[in-house]
Amino acid sequence: AALVFCLRRRYEVDKIYTSTGQILLALNPFKRLNLYSEESMQLYHAHSIGLAGSSNEGDDDSTMPPHCYQVAGRAYSSMQRALEILKFSKGISALENTADQSILVSGESGAGKTVTTKFVMAYLAYLSEKSKGVTSSEAKGGIEDQVLMSNPILESFGNARTTRNDNSSRFGKFIKIQFSKSGYLMGASIDTYLLEKVRIMFQAPGERNYHIFYEILQGSSAEESKIHLIDGLTAEDFKMTSSGTYGRRDGIQDRHTFADLRLAMETLGFSEKSQESILSLTCALMHASNLTLRAVTADESELEEENPFLEPTLKLLGVTRAALNHALCKFSISAGKDTYVRSLPKHKAERALEALIKGTYAALFNYLVQQVNSKIKESRSRGRDVARRSKTIVSGSAALIGL
Repeated sequence: AALVFCLRRRYEVDKIYTSTGQILLALNPFKRLNLYSEESMQLYHAHSIGLAGSSNEGDDDSTMPPHCYQVAGRAYSSMQRALEILKFSKGISALENTADQSILVSGESGAGKTVTTKFVMAYLAYLSEKSKGVTSSEAKGGIEDQVLMSNPILESFGNARTTRNDNSSRFGKFIKIQFSKSGYLMGASIDTYLLEKVRIMFQAPGERNYHIFYEILQGSSAEESKIHLIDGLTAEDFKMTSSGTYGRRDGIQDRHTFADLRLAMETLGFSEKSQESILSLTCALMHASNLTLRAVTADESELEEENPFLEPTLKLLGVTRAALNHALCKFSISAGKDTYVRSLPKHKAERALEALIKGTYAALFNYLVQQVNSKIKESRSRGRDVARRSKTIVSGSAALIGL
């Protein structure tokens, strides 16, 4: 009761962080606070440098307000201290893993795990820039910037509005950031799991589908809309986005996040052709959600040719009507060397269509993660000490499990 009382009183005056030993408690303020500027980073970094140079054993960082930057800074400092010890402990293999650090960000839906993870990553990137002696403007386009640019891509395709959170990660992620022995950020890798596929075709009242569908409808230029065959269409026109909830309560505009997505793709080196293919496939799924089937017999069905969304679906997917009809309305049975083709009734073909849309979107999401990893992975050509083995800081976020 005393802890909850303390948290409430601090929350009332916008003090959202509370330290309890090595654990930092964070409360989502549901508004923007001036706690994450570059000036704040400089302040916490300067304070950590002062502690590192202090000869007083009793000194700690409690004189600074609790912050997620402190957690990230302690992990970074612990990694560097361990690496310093390793320099004088050659041949002691037991010490090889002592430089690795872990940061666990956990909480229930809406607690702020996604945003906190981004702040932690941003501060680690800032510390890497400081170790290199470069400014943020000089680091633009560098590996630090590229690692941070992975966030808009994953958020667009993996986050959605729920009843409790306007930017909820609907997947779990484990982020590993590699640092060199000199503290330079060398690369990163992202593991994802448990993407919520059911959301693609069904959203609860007050919730939306994944951000990308609304972003592409709001943010595409007139020319892009014509290319992706969504000219004049809105979220209300597609089955998969017509839940009745279309906007965001946090004031963020979908057209702005779409611009962030395109910038992130350009920064990470996605070609123009690759970007267009990704967006075309996304629009194809929206059109496909509107496809309808008709019963030919009790055990046979086919795509309705009169459906106005059929032609855009076929064009964007690059398939023929016959091929798509066969994929949805037929199935094969193999018996020995023989294969028999059977028809599906209408209700099973409709489930096949939903499975195709969900499976394709999941494959697209996995492809994006693979492409992001290929762009931000550790490269031995980076840094001045690339010949040395890198050590890692790990940032983990259990976004769906709610640990």
